[in-house]
Amino acid sequence: MRNGRYVILCIDDDQDFLDCIRLILEANSYIMEEALSAEAGLRKYKVAAPDLVIVDLMMEEIDSGTSFVK
Repeated sequence: MRNGRYVILCIDDDQDFLDCIRLILEANSYIMEEALSAEAGLRKYKVAAPDLVIVDLMMEEIDSGTSFVK
């Protein structure tokens, strides 16, 4: 939690999806952190300490989403 609000990290290689989910999450008082790749997501995860992670399992890099989850 940050400032009494849950932090959600969204990892997806589709910026349009991230923009849409940001509108939904922030309208419901969540803080959203984003990353465009699994590698960037791992770095962001270590810094942001999110309460929840939403990951696209089928990003353009082969098995990058699945590897991130493991």
